[in-house]
Amino acid sequence: MDTKHWLTLADRVQAEGAYSYADFARDLVGQFAWHGALDVATVLRSYVYGQPGGSDLHKAVEPLYRRLGWQQSALVACWFRDANNRPTDHRRTP
Repeated sequence: MDTKHWLTLADRVQAEGAYSYADFARDLVGQFAWHGALDVATVLRSYVYGQPGGSDLHKAVEPLYRRLGWQQSALVACWFRDANNRPTDHRRTP
């Protein structure tokens, strides 16, 4: 995962402007499809709980977690747990 683009988007979330954690989550889905974005959200959640792993994805997502911060990372992870955000047709993304 190339995080440069995502770090820029994380900065936009932290700026408390018109770009929110939900926008960030939807952009993850747009880029990585549901399951790939869910993997990123799961890694973010592991950082929120203070239990990150050592996989390549965990290492790649750590700067993103640090840039988003604990609160925004938790919100992104929670967005994926909300059933209303899940795709109803698994062949497409919301």
